[in-house]
Amino acid sequence: MLLAAFAVCHLTRAAAPKYSNEFLSVGVGARALGMGGAASAVATDACAAYWNPALLATMPSARSASLMHAEYFAGVAKYDFGAFAFKPDSATAVAATLTRFGVDNILNTTDLIDKDGNFSYDRLSYFSTADYALALALAKKVKIAGQLLDVGASAKLVYRHVGKFASAYGFGVDLGAHYRQGRWRFGVMLRDITTTVNVWTYNAGALEIPSYVMPSGDTITNSVPDARTEVTLPKVTLAAAYRIGIGKDFSVLAEAGLDFTTDGQRNVLVSTGWLNIDPKLGVEGSYKNMVYLRAGINNVQRVSDFGGKSHFAVQPNVGLGLSIWGFALDYALTNIGSTGVSSYSNVFSISYGF
Repeated sequence: MLLAAFAVCHLTRAAAPKYSNEFLSVGVGARALGMGGAASAVATDACAAYWNPALLATMPSARSASLMHAEYFAGVAKYDFGAFAFKPDSATAVAATLTRFGVDNILNTTDLIDKDGNFSYDRLSYFSTADYALALALAKKVKIAGQLLDVGASAKLVYRHVGKFASAYGFGVDLGAHYRQGRWRFGVMLRDITTTVNVWTYNAGALEIPSYVMPSGDTITNSVPDARTEVTLPKVTLAAAYRIGIGKDFSVLAEAGLDFTTDGQRNVLVSTGWLNIDPKLGVEGSYKNMVYLRAGINNVQRVSDFGGKSHFAVQPNVGLGLSIWGFALDYALTNIGSTGVSSYSNVFSISYGF
């Protein structure tokens, strides 16, 4: 399965842009984000449909609902996620998720000047640019070679729009697997295993700048791009987690994960022209399975200082959680993926298992 994923990457890498559909790589759920995105072997609520659909089969409750809200870039971009999962029987689970990442109330000045050359502020308008993803997931407990294994799949429909100027539809499939051995848990996530292809349509009329807007001799145009398709290559995540109890009331859970990408050279720990490896590590301490303290590191990058000397930098993340009466309220202080000067964001999520 892993070899198939890398084969697909190799065959389509030349035609695929880097960072396609990247809004689906930000991560969901304050619990996982507080652990640096290390959740592909430990997610236990409806958010598992995102991190590894196979984990839906391990949900402790028959039903789970999750909601998350986050704001980035000083509140300019808003990120929302909702999920609902249920288990029709002890070996099967299904889930539906909806994700939106958008910037609203962008000022549109393309019609500011009328045909007589007058500024008409009544012609100003606003538009939004947003990315949506609707996913349906299925998980099942199966026995392979005498070993009990959780497997899962998720099919997603992507819709993206930039006001009245352009829009796109895309479709892709994710696959996941999970295996438990004693205190150990192992997860494999194959994101966009079929590649996710977005097909764009453009409104040439809305992009056109009337000739009377430009002074004589000037030429500025909003040209329609030649490319109509955008391909998201597969990304493979391998994860391993271990839980240990400390006395009767305390426990510690740790997960380490590796993300493998082949869509071009990225600024990550292992960076080559054909393969990148991005590690992440998260730790969660709990008291009576009610109060949680979390920390994680991810987004390892090589940065240069003012003297031209380069060194590795990591993104730290922290989080808190409270679980009572089936409700889990989680908080994370995290970044969107930068080790630089961009401000950290407060992420809140709530889930309910019943």
